[in-house]
Amino acid sequence: MNRFGHALAAVLLISSVGLAQGRVTPAGALRTARTNHTATLLNDGRVLVVGGRGLDALSTLKLVEVFTPKTKKWSLAASLAHGRSHHTATLLRDGRVLLTGGTTHESADDGARFVAIASAEIYEPIKNEWKTVAPMHEARNGHTATLLDDGRVLVAGGAKTQRAHLASVELFDPATGTWAFAAPLHLARWQHEAVRLADGSVAVVAGRSNHDHADAGSGRPVADAERFVDGGWQPLAPLAEPRQRTALVSFGNQVTVIGGLSTTTATNYVESWSPGAAAWSLNEANLSVALSAHTASVLPNGDLVVIGGEPPHAVDTPRIQRWDKSRTRWCSAGNLVVSRKQHTATVLNDGILVVGGLSAGVPEASAEWWQSAKGECAEPAGLGLE
Repeated sequence: MNRFGHALAAVLLISSVGLAQGRVTPAGALRTARTNHTATLLNDGRVLVVGGRGLDALSTLKLVEVFTPKTKKWSLAASLAHGRSHHTATLLRDGRVLLTGGTTHESADDGARFVAIASAEIYEPIKNEWKTVAPMHEARNGHTATLLDDGRVLVAGGAKTQRAHLASVELFDPATGTWAFAAPLHLARWQHEAVRLADGSVAVVAGRSNHDHADAGSGRPVADAERFVDGGWQPLAPLAEPRQRTALVSFGNQVTVIGGLSTTTATNYVESWSPGAAAWSLNEANLSVALSAHTASVLPNGDLVVIGGEPPHAVDTPRIQRWDKSRTRWCSAGNLVVSRKQHTATVLNDGILVVGGLSAGVPEASAEWWQSAKGECAEPAGLGLE
């Protein structure tokens, strides 16, 4: 972000004091800037930040860092065996963290923009060590990994290359450390989202796919959705419009998708679906501005907080919006000090930790702490005030 951008963000932040339903304070800085990383809340309350791409946008990071909320300080953890970005990190039932796939540029000697990897590692917080486990059957990045009720991890879709999208699905069993293929997706896709519902099923929504489009190259955004239930995939009604780089959350058995990048531009649509519904329902109040590459987090009281992202005609935004469940409307919830997208947002007991991402196209090292505030529900500003 340039000086003008920082000044504008600061003005917006100051102007929101006493009005916004949230406030932001700095939360230190990482040892290294990163984007396309993961952040996982450990059982002891710390946040594990893993991998990503560094300042040169090509190097994939082995460096692992841990944030301790009680002290608001960062410290180094054991490094990965394999640097990676666009991977997944899943907290297992026993408190360990499973890392799967991703990309590396270390062996990109064929002109490809990335090289997908199949390797998997498990972090043991008590010992502060990584253990390499059996690799997946297929190399993939931009996939999803979801913890099931039985303790296994469902890995779905992704891509081997920008033109080789995957429908394959694998299940990891932590008890045996082995992988097994499961029923494939109906549609090959990557850069999609997945979330577990209260009934134990898993919804996979949107993304990018070149299925049935031989001339589509790296694919197109899709509106397709499906659900993993009883070991198979159940097609769901399509979204109102195709999207990728969206945000997906669950409220019990309700799935809600917020914003995303459509075929030509970002969308501000918010849509929801529940088991038994024949179609997705559009929220009567959508985002005040279209967004992609943002985050959406559900607070303990059921409110929803949308942070940062990329609006139309801008590289990123400091905007924070909050869906006030009691008022059924969107409220201004403060502004980031550093405008960003492709960051992570981790919900803690008393706030949300925002880490890294891209700011003005450059990987960011800063972290910020968002906390709820009892301000008025001011309507979020439109794009003209961005």
